Amino acid sequence: MLIEMKVANKQVIVVGGGEVGERKVQALLREGAKVTVASKDFTDYLSNLGKSNKINLKKIEKEPLSQIVGTLTDFDIIIAATDDEEMNIALSKQARSSKIPICVVDHPDICDFYFPATTDFGNLKIAVSTGGKSPAMASVLRKRLEKYVTKEDVLQVELQDYARKILRLKIKSSSQRKKILYEIMEDNQVSTFIKEDKLEEAKKIAEEIINKH
Repeated sequence: MLIEMKVANKQVIVVGGGEVGERKVQALLREGAKVTVASKDFTDYLSNLGKSNKINLKKIEKEPLSQIVGTLTDFDIIIAATDDEEMNIALSKQARSSKIPICVVDHPDICDFYFPATTDFGNLKIAVSTGGKSPAMASVLRKRLEKYVTKEDVLQVELQDYARKILRLKIKSSSQRKKILYEIMEDNQVSTFIKEDKLEEAKKIAEEIINKH
């Protein structure tokens, strides 16, 4: 089962400052997480983020695990992205004992969650997960699916969000709200305005449909 985790304003530590850690940091920042990276070394990109105070950098000199374990409980989420398997496993065990969700890169059997391959189209996202078994294949499939997403799909998401907010105030029945949302989605006038990139006009038709119920 694929669950979207909200990480905005969550304290996340990424252990590992290499290219893999860098990719995870990029994804986390896009979602508004507050990121700390702990590592012996950092990529230039991560170093620059640290200098501009966009992330916190924690330099590890010796006995890295012992330096990190004491601070793990300060974080909501842990990402283990080192090339030291023993350390990744130890971090996983410590995270479990502290009841903190952890993702161990390239080690799906000791992960609590995975990073799916994603593409954002505003509020519309495409996410493909292989349960951590093949990130490369997830990326290939994501790129295939991207080709099928149109601007009309993105605008329809905006319209549905607008309509849902109105419906929550007017209609208590979730099944009835769902029925009306589909009615809006399938309406010919709405479809025409969406194709013409006229979202405001489509909203007016949606309101008219809602007011009929």
